[in-house]
Amino acid sequence: MYKIVSCPLISSSKDCRHSMSIKILYFVTALTLVSCGARKEVTERTVLMESSARKILKNHQKNKFDKQTLSADLKLNFAKKNSSRNVSVKLRIQTGKMLWLSGSFFGLPILKATITPNHVRYYNKLNKTYYEGDFSSLSKLLGTAVSFEMLQNLLLGDAIVPVRSRHFSAKIANQSYLLHPKNSKHPLRFWIHPFYYKIEKQEVRNTDKEQVLTIAYKNYKNIENTRVPGSIELWVQDKTERAQIDIDFRSVSVDKKLSFPYKVPKGYQKIDD
Repeated sequence: MYKIVSCPLISSSKDCRHSMSIKILYFVTALTLVSCGARKEVTERTVLMESSARKILKNHQKNKFDKQTLSADLKLNFAKKNSSRNVSVKLRIQTGKMLWLSGSFFGLPILKATITPNHVRYYNKLNKTYYEGDFSSLSKLLGTAVSFEMLQNLLLGDAIVPVRSRHFSAKIANQSYLLHPKNSKHPLRFWIHPFYYKIEKQEVRNTDKEQVLTIAYKNYKNIENTRVPGSIELWVQDKTERAQIDIDFRSVSVDKKLSFPYKVPKGYQKIDD
């Protein structure tokens, strides 16, 4: 049932209409301020609610990259001590099956690689060598076990390894959800965005070698209803030095038909494991 609003204290209908207009204006203004305030809190993350590790990881799983393919132009900067180098890389991903990379330096092709769950292949135009094998050589080079899933997730802003909530506690840190291990010897830590649940930073510690690998993600882009990093910063720190790789994503597209051409040129020498 509707209630008829009257203005018994105002004699003229004109005054009544004026009074009602002011009330409506006050109501719309108040509603707008409340709405804007709510949006501001969500955008700036000024108010976060505590959550459990189980719920956070469940939401992270729901928001993992879920497209069949991704292609992007990457700009990489390698920095170590007083030296740095810029490389352009074309990246193509067929989710769960293939990582394809073609690198160039000042417009000149220097490297091409394909990585599948079982094989690593690449050839280097600078020294005319090529490699074909499993992940053992790459793991040895990096000093830690490496898999296809780890590399794919690293590039897409997902947890680099499967994470079980029972091993972690959750708290709010720097306006993110921080998952920290219950066992201090556990090597992994994750900072997760509180609204779209992508990784903002993940950290791997090697206490024996006193090394820390940190991977930070910035400027996520919403492309075809999935989020992709705008940039990634990786750095390895040990007792004596620090090396860093900055990756900028450009011209990103998803769910397009892609090709993965790879053929070792004649005359190249194979690298042994």
